Amino acid sequence: MNKYYFSLNVSYERFLPFYQGQIDTVQVVDEVGRRIDIPAKHFRQFLTRDGIFGKFELITQVDGKFITLNRIY
Repeated sequence: MNKYYFSLNVSYERFLPFYQGQIDTVQVVDEVGRRIDIPAKHFRQFLTRDGIFGKFELITQVDGKFITLNRIY
């Protein structure tokens, strides 16, 4: 199992194309500088009227397959 930590600060308007499926992948940079592509659908649960803000933990299998995405704060 791998764990990645990153912050995300995206307004509602900026995330809307991801939410609507026009853009499939969100690219983030974790705390140690690794670029990670995450399917946008996993962020939908965190979208509010203000957008998506906070620190997140991504957990994947060793082979990189998605397990879960959690907002830490």
